[in-house]
Amino acid sequence: MSVGEGVSVMLKFYGTWPDQLLGSYREALNVKAPRIMPQGVLLCGMGGSGVTADYVLALAAAKGLRVPVFVHKGEGLPPWVTRDYLVIAISYSGNTYETLSCAREARSRGALVGSVTSGGKLGQWAKENGLPLALIEPNYYPRTALGMLIGAALGLLKASGVDLVSDAEVRAAAEALRSTSTEEGRVIANAIGDRDVYIIAGCGPFEIIAHRWRQELSENAKVIAKTEFYPESAHNDLVAWQVLHKLRRGFVLIEGGGRLCSVIANMLRGVYEGQGDVTVRVTPRGEGLLAQLLQGSLLGGYVSVYLAHLRGIDPRTTEITGKYKRALEEAGLG
Repeated sequence: MSVGEGVSVMLKFYGTWPDQLLGSYREALNVKAPRIMPQGVLLCGMGGSGVTADYVLALAAAKGLRVPVFVHKGEGLPPWVTRDYLVIAISYSGNTYETLSCAREARSRGALVGSVTSGGKLGQWAKENGLPLALIEPNYYPRTALGMLIGAALGLLKASGVDLVSDAEVRAAAEALRSTSTEEGRVIANAIGDRDVYIIAGCGPFEIIAHRWRQELSENAKVIAKTEFYPESAHNDLVAWQVLHKLRRGFVLIEGGGRLCSVIANMLRGVYEGQGDVTVRVTPRGEGLLAQLLQGSLLGGYVSVYLAHLRGIDPRTTEITGKYKRALEEAGLG
């Protein structure tokens, strides 16, 4: 597999996000699911699938959803989840051990379990048990399928009686994604260049964008990256920049998120620039929070692919994750 081919393939996949989002959302709306008023919603998933839950949580928090929403990333199920909960299991492959474990435990407790997957064991299990199932397209890298994962999750939630976004908001998000060019990503990748460590900061609802950028830089560009979540990081992580460091750093500041976040961004620009390294400022755009979250995240995907290209690395490869999967299989947990 060549680096150039990998870059081309990944950019093509990321570029399908607008259609992914619209298509999977519309299809999930038609899933036959009991419309309930749950005591709470728990979303479980790992990696590129599980991050979908973080976006749902950010939307729920910003919109003041009266039903509490929780995210679970691990095996099993928290002890407080009861039959009155709606549990959404998200696994692109359908074969993620932790997600399968969560779904099965939730089912055993009598909770309503809905699934988002392209098939695999989760899809088969949902079909056999007659449970709500939002099927999405296979043959993508999970991290390049975020558009369809989020669209399916939001559509399945709405079909189940938990209304987080309007159809208009989903269409606006698709438009924001279409407005995002690969060239924007290339320019930012060239600006920050090859560094020893990358620091991505986000505030308020935009924390998830910083989190996603870190994941993308790790998986696609294979670089060391850390996140700072403000205002919390103003009470701890910020202190690291009290002194100068010898590492070559690339700072990415995700701007926006509210009045407090604007105050923090103004302060951080001076702090980061005072370190003498490159600071890139990114302002997510779009009409509505969903649009801004996805637009900022897609840009991060493009940046990570071009950064991989600059470093001569194929953005597709993630062989090391196979060690974890083999360890699970050897322990009888696969």
